[in-house]
Amino acid sequence: MKLGTTLGAIWQGAVELGGAKKREEARRRVFAELPEEIRRIRHQWLGTMSAGCTATHGLYEACDFSCTACYLPNTANSTPPLPFEEVKTQLDQIRAHTGPSGSLQLTAGEVTLLPVAELARIVRYARDIGLDPMVMTHGQTFAKDPGYLHTLMRAGLQKVGIHMDTTQRGRIGQAKDAREVDVMRTRDAFAALIREAREITGQRLYAAHTFTVTKDNIAEVPEVMRWFLRNVDAFRLISLQPTAEVGRTRVEALARSGDLWARVCEGIGLPLNSHTFTMGHPDCNSVCLFFVIRFGDEIRVMEVKRESKAIDAHFVDELLSGAFQGFYSDDADLPELVGRWLGLFARSPKYLWQWPAYSMYRLTDGNLSWLPRFLKTVFANGDWQITPAAIVVHSFMSSSELGTERAKERLASCSFKVPVDGEMVSMCELNGAGIREQQNRKLQERLVSLSTVQRRRASPS
Repeated sequence: MKLGTTLGAIWQGAVELGGAKKREEARRRVFAELPEEIRRIRHQWLGTMSAGCTATHGLYEACDFSCTACYLPNTANSTPPLPFEEVKTQLDQIRAHTGPSGSLQLTAGEVTLLPVAELARIVRYARDIGLDPMVMTHGQTFAKDPGYLHTLMRAGLQKVGIHMDTTQRGRIGQAKDAREVDVMRTRDAFAALIREAREITGQRLYAAHTFTVTKDNIAEVPEVMRWFLRNVDAFRLISLQPTAEVGRTRVEALARSGDLWARVCEGIGLPLNSHTFTMGHPDCNSVCLFFVIRFGDEIRVMEVKRESKAIDAHFVDELLSGAFQGFYSDDADLPELVGRWLGLFARSPKYLWQWPAYSMYRLTDGNLSWLPRFLKTVFANGDWQITPAAIVVHSFMSSSELGTERAKERLASCSFKVPVDGEMVSMCELNGAGIREQQNRKLQERLVSLSTVQRRRASPS
């Protein structure tokens, strides 16, 4: 990259050319729409740090798996792909909702069943209008043809979410009676694939591991969490999703309880805070942000905000009282990223002393018997890494829950929405209230009608 171009990108990142203002406008609008009691939650990130998460639907409502936990309706595999112009309409609506750098999940059924050129075109358009897309997939297409992923990365994709667990039916080499320990081979293979894709393309790629939790595999969650710590360089986020009775799901819903979080903590080896921040309604998500410190054969975990520690909570208060509110970096290339950080510190110089001071406090507040070994590894030019990571438990609602008063409160505070007929609708409503099936049928009928008209025009008079 030429010096002038690099300096221009740094400057663009520092001033963001109105992007920060547009994101703030979107956040303020979302925050104003939240119920008052939700707005009052301390460290509420919906409407303050983010306008929420979004997703597409209908891109290709088909899947070559037949998982026991599946949100697709029975109409899915007979529904054709959504025409590109209608995909653009969805993406434009999402961009208007989130503002620049909006978090977007490209999902439907299994979107990698689309031709790679078509999915790359969707990725490219999302990036062109200022969204930050993540392709959600079971990953088997990538396993068969890693070049498919490389093409998406060269089109601008920087994020991918790969779903792996024992509910899957159709995974090559995975038996129906597999346990999570048997799926570790698949997880290892995808971690290697992610690392290799970065090396081959020279592009950044952030990966998330999504994982359905059922009554049958909840006991194995600790081992999955230990795997996550060992592979956090490849997968920096893990999303655990207890089963909900929607779509084609054939297993019983797993009730929200502290048992799952206890299993998470067992695997990590610490009593983690399940609410580093709140995203929307507190029933919908549990979130822990932390850093994984790896050196030699040792792994240490340091939370951003520990539970019941006043100084930790005060640090986050200070974090959100400056320019970090709404700060977003994942979608930026390195020069622009440097510029964004410089702009952040220029707007809130207090971070230049608050962050180091808090880091020193955390290093000296606790068991530091490992620190000499860490420093020895660093100074000896050994293998070490400090990686930010996140654990999220998403609690989606079953169809039978949607009519309850509690469900109405949650829907009014939803942080995960999709565009449907010009409105942003909760993902729980899309899957649980039959809206996805209705949209499938409408698309089927519309394309059948269009095909009939085309055939009539083509036939001789």
